[in-house]
Amino acid sequence: MQYYENIVKKRNSCRGFSNKKVPEDVLADVRNYYDNDESAIVEGIRTELIFYSADSYELLKQHVGYNGICIKAPGYFVLYSEKGDHFIENAGYIAQGLTLRMAEHGVATCWMTIVDAAAVKKALNEDNGMEVACVVAFGYRDPGNTEKKAPKITIQELCLGKDYKTEANLDRLPRELEDCLRACAHSQSFLNLQPYRLLVDYNEVCLVGLPSEMTNDYDKRLNYGIVMFNFYSVMWAVRPSAPMWSFEPPEKDLRLPADVEYVAKIRI
Repeated sequence: MQYYENIVKKRNSCRGFSNKKVPEDVLADVRNYYDNDESAIVEGIRTELIFYSADSYELLKQHVGYNGICIKAPGYFVLYSEKGDHFIENAGYIAQGLTLRMAEHGVATCWMTIVDAAAVKKALNEDNGMEVACVVAFGYRDPGNTEKKAPKITIQELCLGKDYKTEANLDRLPRELEDCLRACAHSQSFLNLQPYRLLVDYNEVCLVGLPSEMTNDYDKRLNYGIVMFNFYSVMWAVRPSAPMWSFEPPEKDLRLPADVEYVAKIRI
């Protein structure tokens, strides 16, 4: 409950930053978290985290954006990744951990949609043999920023039962699992569409993706990584031995419609 209320619930996207620079000791803590404490869904995929200053806005503005508009911010971080199976979901998972770590320091963030990953890498003059997996603007929220929090779905809307055609029974959930589901319902996604659902069985939760004409495949997979991190981070806070998400196929028929895709599962 504490991690959900104090960290996950308080993290909201920001599109209006002040000019105040994030101190180096805060960035050093985020770097230390990435180097030593960050988990990943897929082991063995190499990633690299690089921080960039506000000046990078001029380099990024034609190649990344939020709903087509690049956000001016005191800083940006780019997570680079080797390509491999599920590397996009893995990058979304890792980067979400970084945004929540920043939230612990009172630093706001905003995910940027990547229009042209190769152009981003060329503009930033990086040659590390990896892909630009995600770009996130960060800084302190402008005191005059009056943007409202984006509406999120409820856990009743988010969750289904043991398969897609069964209603969820959420009345007798353990409190820690309920908080995990609330964290998923609070997850940010492209345009806050949240095109995914959770199938909740007595011993397993499955993540499935819904069709969304507004969300491209790349952003959908980043979304999946984000929601998986929110679930796991809350679960891990009360049960550090909790198993990681798995992309292994389900062992049962989830009765999914043809346009709904299975993503991953986690034992509970």
